Amino acid sequence: MRTCAFEYGRMPTFKTADRTDIHYTDDGAGPALVFTHSWGLNSGQWNQVIDHLADKGFRCVAYDRRGHGGSGAYAGEWTVDLLADDLAGLLEHLDLDDVTFVGHSLGCGEIVRYLSRHGTGRAHRAVLVAAQLPLLVQAPDNPDGVPEGMLNAMLADLESDVRQWCIDNCPPFFGDHPVSSEMVDWTVDQIAAAPVETLLATQRMGAYTDYRAELAQLDLPVVLIHGDADVSAPIELTARRAAMLLPHAELVEIPGAAHGLYLTHADRVITEIAG
Repeated sequence: MRTCAFEYGRMPTFKTADRTDIHYTDDGAGPALVFTHSWGLNSGQWNQVIDHLADKGFRCVAYDRRGHGGSGAYAGEWTVDLLADDLAGLLEHLDLDDVTFVGHSLGCGEIVRYLSRHGTGRAHRAVLVAAQLPLLVQAPDNPDGVPEGMLNAMLADLESDVRQWCIDNCPPFFGDHPVSSEMVDWTVDQIAAAPVETLLATQRMGAYTDYRAELAQLDLPVVLIHGDADVSAPIELTARRAAMLLPHAELVEIPGAAHGLYLTHADRVITEIAG
């Protein structure tokens, strides 16, 4: 397995339209899989999954969202459109077609917005793991969503002490499943390395973005993989609703899995991605 620590100087990059450097990895050969990562993390979250899929005959491309990992810093307005355009730039740079997109949590929104904004011409299907969709925050037409006051309190705790917030939230993130202390520390370190302003802005962006209309218009197969013990993106608020909106959805519910199922249930996730 690849080491957890990236050697960023050795990773290839491309420049976005606003000249931001985006670091990416490109492993294996075969049908293309393109991975987007979770809030606060970077492409390294997929190392274990990519190792196995590259061995199975897939080309696995993963990248660090701007402001994360080895990619360039960003101090402007954070929008899902901006991130979808970065994803489009990567696909254009590598001239990838017939792509299976794989995302986790916030990264699923980037995929959905890419498909609705740039079309499905380069796409084969999408696999959305623990997706933060279709709308998390409470609204008049989304009464079961997360109350704004609860979101603001969480953001205040995050801003006060990022590392402690991560430590406190690791147990529910991984759920009742063994994860090595090294992997927990590495996950915390990834988030703590990102600027707090970036963490706050992207958390708000993810919670307030409404994907309901565009999900209903996505004309490609979408697999939703979700644990029924996910407290970060509760399944009844996210995957089950998204599955009802998507024209061609398959919902894979994993009993007992929490938000970090890309690690705790990696074998099942790999199987579903491989199709």
